[in-house]
Amino acid sequence: MPDTKQAVLVVGAGVAGMQAALDLANFGRRVHLVEQDSHLGGQTLRLDKVYPTDHCAFCPVWTHAFACREHPRITVLTGTRFKGLRRGPEGDIALLEKAARLIDGDKCVFCGKCMEVCPRKALLGRAPDLPWDPAQPPVPWLDAGRCDACGKCGPACPAGAIDAARQTETFEIAVGDCIFAGGFQEPRPAPAPEFGGHTHPDILTAMAFETLIAEYNAVPGEKLRCPSDGRPVENLAFIQCAGARDRRFLSHCSAVCCMHAAKQASWLKRRQPDLDIAVFYTDLRTPGKGQEAYMKTAEKLGVRFVRRRPGLAAPVDGPSGKGIALRHEINARVATTLADIVVLNGGLACCPCPEEAAEAGAHPCGFCSEPADIANSVIQAGSAAALICGRQTGKDASSPAYRGSGGRP
Repeated sequence: MPDTKQAVLVVGAGVAGMQAALDLANFGRRVHLVEQDSHLGGQTLRLDKVYPTDHCAFCPVWTHAFACREHPRITVLTGTRFKGLRRGPEGDIALLEKAARLIDGDKCVFCGKCMEVCPRKALLGRAPDLPWDPAQPPVPWLDAGRCDACGKCGPACPAGAIDAARQTETFEIAVGDCIFAGGFQEPRPAPAPEFGGHTHPDILTAMAFETLIAEYNAVPGEKLRCPSDGRPVENLAFIQCAGARDRRFLSHCSAVCCMHAAKQASWLKRRQPDLDIAVFYTDLRTPGKGQEAYMKTAEKLGVRFVRRRPGLAAPVDGPSGKGIALRHEINARVATTLADIVVLNGGLACCPCPEEAAEAGAHPCGFCSEPADIANSVIQAGSAAALICGRQTGKDASSPAYRGSGGRP
C-alpha cells in the first residue's frame, strides 16, 4: 500500500464523493474513496433521468466511476464502512471495516447458477431497482439478511468464485484530511403512517416509483399499470412533504422533492396525455437554474399542482370505487380524492457526518451536510476539495486569485 500520510479520506462514493475524490487526485493528493455499498454512484444510480435537462443519470455517473477506478492516486474501497476517526501522533487515523465478500468479481461470469440453487433467494441479480457499479462487471449481490449460510451456492459455481470462508476485516489508515459525503436515505419504516407508506403496493415512495416508470421498463403505447393488480392507471396523486417539514419526523425540507415530482409527472404526461396527475404540495421549491421553467412546462403539459396537504391515504375497494383514497380539505370542508397510485415524496433523511469525525475536522458536503440536489452536491464537494488543497499550498481557496487560476496552485 502506498504511503498514506498525506492521503485524504473521502467517505461516500455518490456524485459528491466521486467529484471530491477526482478533484483532490487531479490536484496531486492521494485519496482513499470509501463506500459501504458494492457500487459507486450512490442514490443517483437509482434515477432514470435527472432534472432539469432530462438527461440520462447513468451516463455521467459511469464516467466518474470509471475515472475513480482508473485514477492512479485513488484507492477505491467498496463494501467498506467508516467506523471512526481519531487524532494520531502524526495526523488522523481512520478506522474502517471491510465486509466479507462472498463472490469474487474477478472470477464471476454472472451465469446465475448460484441464484438458482439458493433456497432463500439471498443472491440477487442485477434487477432494475438494484444499483451496481457501472465501472465493474456485474456480479450477484448477497442479501445478508436472507442468507442462512447453507453452503449450496459454492459447489454450484462453475468458476469457483464463491468463498464462504471470507471474514470481515477491520483495519486503520493514516490520513491527512477527511471529506464526508454520506448522502441520504429513505427512512424505514416510512414516516407519517397516516399515508400508508410500505403498507400497500399502490402507495409508493418516490424512488420506488422512479423504477416503475423508468424508460427501460416502459413499453411504447402501453399505459401505466397498478403494481397491485395490473389495472390501467387513470388517476395519480403525489403527496409532497410526506414526513418532511413535520416536527414529528423530519422538520426540514428535503429540497429535491418538488422538482422530482415535476420530472416524473412530466414523463408520464408525455407518454400518457390522458392521465390525470395531481401534485398536492405545501410550497413549491424551484431555486436552481432552469427549474422554474421546468415546473411551468409540467403545468403546460396538464399536471395539476394543488396547494393542499392531505391528512390520510388509505386503500379502498367498494361500490364507490377502487384505489387509494386521499382525505383533505376544500374550503374548510373534508373532501376525498380517489387515485389509482399514490406517490409519497419527501422525508429524505441526511446521513450526517459522525460527531467524532466532525470534531477531528472532517468536511461534510452534499446531502449529508444539508438537503441538496446533484448540482449543489457537486459544487459543495468541489469546495471541500478546494479548501483542503488551498490549505496545503498556503493559499485561500476562496480568494479571487485562487479561483482565477482554475484551482491550480
